Amino acid sequence: MAGENEAPKFKDFDARMRRLRDAAGLSPDEEPQAARSSIGGAGVQVGIELVAGVIGGALIGYLLDRWLETWPVLFLVMFFLGAAAGMLNAYRYIRRLSDAPDERPKDR
Repeated sequence: MAGENEAPKFKDFDARMRRLRDAAGLSPDEEPQAARSSIGGAGVQVGIELVAGVIGGALIGYLLDRWLETWPVLFLVMFFLGAAAGMLNAYRYIRRLSDAPDERPKDR
């Protein structure tokens, strides 16, 4: 009786996926368009990296300055360190994207 209530096997799932891919006209290793990253998404991610570094550094510098009463020395130092960290993170992200294999379909 336990065999009657089991979930479908992985082979059934793979067969259904193959049928759906064939119906959509996709090759077996091709992903749907919605699953691919877009250039706009990469731009947003780079912008977030830059802004987060600057805001994070400025906030830490501000809090340290308030605590140690050294205004504006640590604020400025941490602001520029945060900006540098944000640029480094953005550079690493762009570098990772450029090292990735081209996912766009090739026109023949």
